[in-house]
Amino acid sequence: MLKKLATAVAAGAVGAVGVAGVATAGHDDANMKQQHKAMLKPVPHDPQADHGSNVYGMADVMRQGDRIRVNLKARGLSPDLPHAVHIHGKNASELAFCPGANRRAGTVDDGLIETVEGVPDYGPVQVSFTTRGDTSEKSVLALDRFPVASGNGNLTYKRSFAIPSAVAQRLEEKHIVIHGDDLDRDGKYGGRTTALGAPLEGELPVACGELKRMDSNR
Repeated sequence: MLKKLATAVAAGAVGAVGVAGVATAGHDDANMKQQHKAMLKPVPHDPQADHGSNVYGMADVMRQGDRIRVNLKARGLSPDLPHAVHIHGKNASELAFCPGANRRAGTVDDGLIETVEGVPDYGPVQVSFTTRGDTSEKSVLALDRFPVASGNGNLTYKRSFAIPSAVAQRLEEKHIVIHGDDLDRDGKYGGRTTALGAPLEGELPVACGELKRMDSNR
């Protein structure tokens, strides 16, 4: 199931990155450090459907060339479970944003906003915040390599790694999305199989935030 999700969610990501790369070649000095921040706020599911989950966080992303150093903290997550975290993005000419409540009525009218229902807003996965190994869109739901929330629902993630040049050059147009919500509080991810062929709870987006460039280093 998770392999099907990885293929479906990442569909178009390679093409999107390729188009952006042509448009932005030479856009920035490779040695210039750039600081980006994202305020992560809850994805607006119907509170009756997600039991009022309330995930907030902050991500600091320092970029130098095609490398980034990520420092992310979040709270309100399902405890003791891994949470997939990604950079989502679109082609350079397309606007991207976090999904609104209007996305609740999509593939299934259940008050929840599945990953596939949010993709038209924030775009496909381009980078995966895994704790080790691959960080590309291919690791979209490699839950054994994503950070695990503590017993009180807090999550901390720190890692430095390289990302595709086209993504790095337009980092301020991307969004960070955290996934995973143990809706029935049984200590594991389950639920119905979504349109992407994965358990709903494991792929459900719970927080989203736009990456914004901080101009202090310009």
